[in-house]
Amino acid sequence: MTDRRDIDCIVERVKERIPGVIVDQLTKIHPADDDGLWWFRLPGIKKDIQIESSSGSCPFIVESDDFSSTNAKTAHTIDEAVLMIIEYLHSLAGS
Repeated sequence: MTDRRDIDCIVERVKERIPGVIVDQLTKIHPADDDGLWWFRLPGIKKDIQIESSSGSCPFIVESDDFSSTNAKTAHTIDEAVLMIIEYLHSLAGS
């Protein structure tokens, strides 16, 4: 049995709710780089929302193009992260 990280559940749940969502993970260039950063975006829309956790598990720091890093939010659970991502992406789709 493989160990699933929280990020795996988050990506799966967001894709279930928004099938066209694009998810990108930071690609390591150097072995010491942290790859715990994921972007969620909609096709054709430049804005995105990102979540960050070096372990891939909660809590996640949540940031978007619409609020600065000083206003970053924290998702303490998988459900909170999924809700923040979906609400943000839906707000973009409606604009």
